[in-house]
Amino acid sequence: MKKAPFLSLTFALCLGVIVSNVLKINFLINISLFLFLIFTYLIVEKKIEHHFKSRTQSIILISLFFCLGLVRYSISLPENYSSSLTNLYLKNDVLLGQINSLTYSKSDYAKTEFQVNKIIRFQDTIAVDGKIVLFIKDEDRKLKEFDVCLVSTELNQIKNKNNPGEFDAELFWKHKGIEFIAFANEENYYKIGTAEADFFHYFTRMRNYFSGILDKNLTGDELAIAKGLILGDRSSIDSEITAKFGNTGAMHVLAVSGLHVGILVQILTLILSLFKKWITKNQSIIIALLIVWIYSAMTGFSASVARSAVMFTILAGSGIFNKSSNNFNVLAFSALIILMWNPHFLFDIGFQLSYLAMFGIFMFYKPLSTFLFIKNKILKAAYDGTMVGIAAQILTVPLTLYYFHQFPNYFIITNLGLMVFSFLILALGVALFSLNWIPFVGSSIAYLLTFSLYVMLLIIDFIDSLPGAVSAGFVLNTTLVILLFATILYFFISLKTEKIKQIRISLLAAFMLSISIVYLRYNQLVTEKVFFLNADETSFIVKSEDKNFVFFANKKGERKKIEFTAKSFEKMYPGNLHYFEISNKKETHVRSKKLNIDIIRQKGGYEISINESKYFLVTSLANTSQIKRKIYANKFNVPNSNYQLRKGALAFDL
Repeated sequence: MKKAPFLSLTFALCLGVIVSNVLKINFLINISLFLFLIFTYLIVEKKIEHHFKSRTQSIILISLFFCLGLVRYSISLPENYSSSLTNLYLKNDVLLGQINSLTYSKSDYAKTEFQVNKIIRFQDTIAVDGKIVLFIKDEDRKLKEFDVCLVSTELNQIKNKNNPGEFDAELFWKHKGIEFIAFANEENYYKIGTAEADFFHYFTRMRNYFSGILDKNLTGDELAIAKGLILGDRSSIDSEITAKFGNTGAMHVLAVSGLHVGILVQILTLILSLFKKWITKNQSIIIALLIVWIYSAMTGFSASVARSAVMFTILAGSGIFNKSSNNFNVLAFSALIILMWNPHFLFDIGFQLSYLAMFGIFMFYKPLSTFLFIKNKILKAAYDGTMVGIAAQILTVPLTLYYFHQFPNYFIITNLGLMVFSFLILALGVALFSLNWIPFVGSSIAYLLTFSLYVMLLIIDFIDSLPGAVSAGFVLNTTLVILLFATILYFFISLKTEKIKQIRISLLAAFMLSISIVYLRYNQLVTEKVFFLNADETSFIVKSEDKNFVFFANKKGERKKIEFTAKSFEKMYPGNLHYFEISNKKETHVRSKKLNIDIIRQKGGYEISINESKYFLVTSLANTSQIKRKIYANKFNVPNSNYQLRKGALAFDL
């Protein structure tokens, strides 16, 4: 507590946020408990004898921060406010609000975060506060951020489909303060103006300005990646490229993260060092701080960017005032600041991985870097860079396996190669933004930037094509994840105290847990099941041996939706994907060593035979099938049936 007091205080705050999220304790109870602990702390300060005071104060202070987590999370919940959209919205309400963010894809629909300021109900106008995910049709792409629109559409609550490997959209949007999703065609909305510029409006304009410079000088995949890497705009990056970056362990490179802030600081340090005759050290720090915060705001203030900006500010402040700082304390204090600002960041995957990576570096980099003595400076730099990557991965692996069900086996090679390119691309981006107005200079920088991005893509493609580039099929429960973290922490403490016996125990525990993970993955690999998916279109997957047979009904033969679902499924149940469109055929037959699959399209659904088992996938209640095991599509709510896809995917053993 003495060396890093904010570690225990931040942990208590995080625990309070988690408990408040799970138990949903009444807001008034949280406030009462918080005030009671403050009162107790003041009494202890005056009444308790000195030799008891320190320990009692510490316990009460930790409890106080736990309650602070409870209170801060309760305050952030929209349902606790009478003006929230959640409490006031009724069907057929007309929405008045502004577009906060706008992302165009290859379709005619733009994905927006729409800030609802008022609802219009008959003759009444009611002030509200809330956001929705709004997919809005805009073929001509005339809409802009901060446009004010009237929208007449029905809001639907965001719900997970609960298919294997599916992204938890409900949790993701919940912690962004969004519960509803809606779709609006051109006849469902009308633009009435533009919102008055606020503080963040200027940063959005700045990002759009720099984005325009990239549009003029780059094209294709290089342009898309440059926008993602430099400006944090991933909207135009192809899903195939995104998958390759994920498979190679380079997703943190693809979007602005703590890595980019760190690189920006290095670039600024180099540039400002050229002016040390005219600018003092403290002035350089203040200039660098200002630019870092502007860049963070411009790129959207993601969780990992916020962490880096706050940490850099604390460390820079320590340098200005000549104060020494403990790395763990600074890291914990930065988390405390961010979570007090927005407690929902705690549930952000980027926030969790960013902090775990930094803790891993602080805990394990030093012992790893001194493990081998290397005299050559170039080899030493390469070795140190590799050890930074390994140290960061030690604490992030449990969550990576838990959330993504896969592990990039060549992450060391990827990070070693891309570290150089990330620095180069960001530096060239800064140079292009600064000098693009000079004709020959601007075009030369743009050429170098394009070439660097092209080479980086080649590296990603090469690593992704290597045999065994990614291992999938990892399914970890919460208990196993907690045990992994406990083992890693025990190993670190044993290493720090140099207790050989404890080190051996922790390594043995790690080995046993690894065996458990391998065994669980093996079960996923050899699973023989049929999965009926909760999807708008009829679809199911038969998993057998090393194959996933994907059956889907789409008369146009479009596979985008089912491919997305199937690739998510493949992360949990690895196997080569084979697609079969069944709606255009009366009968579909598939044969393999272990399987005989027969599908017959009938009135009101599909009769499915897999070896000796029979199912009927119901698409209309007018069906006359006599098969007992009827699987009802997600549009139906049949009270007496146990097989309803509206509740989530259904799985049956073969």
